[in-house]
Amino acid sequence: MERDFRIVTRRFGPTVHLAPDGELDLDSRPVLEEALTVLDENVVVVVCDMTRLRFLDVTGMHALHDLALRLHDRGLAFFAAGWQAQPQRLLDIIDGLYPSPEAGSEPTAMLRRCLRDAAASQRAAGTEAARANAMVHGTPHAG
Repeated sequence: MERDFRIVTRRFGPTVHLAPDGELDLDSRPVLEEALTVLDENVVVVVCDMTRLRFLDVTGMHALHDLALRLHDRGLAFFAAGWQAQPQRLLDIIDGLYPSPEAGSEPTAMLRRCLRDAAASQRAAGTEAARANAMVHGTPHAG
């Protein structure tokens, strides 16, 4: 039986790019497990491009969430971007069922992390470091 789900994997230095393609459901878990085999000790970031993920059911979402948790436990950053309409709707429904009082702590927050958010936090950290460096060298930065 041919699977309707696969993951194209590419490696860019310490970053692994995963591109799920097809329908992520209960039968897809082995493919997710197989994707973990390319992660060695030199990997620090896993980016998941969801643009070709056409369908996501609850069991597939749990499998993807488990993958993100396992990566987090290994100290790896996980980002997913490019969600299509149907998978995005499922994430919205799940968050609607379990509303969180704090932004960023929704049930699907780990799956929704986007590189844009990481870039913004890195810029903020860089700005703070530059300000601290300026203060140490006696040139306070207004801004």
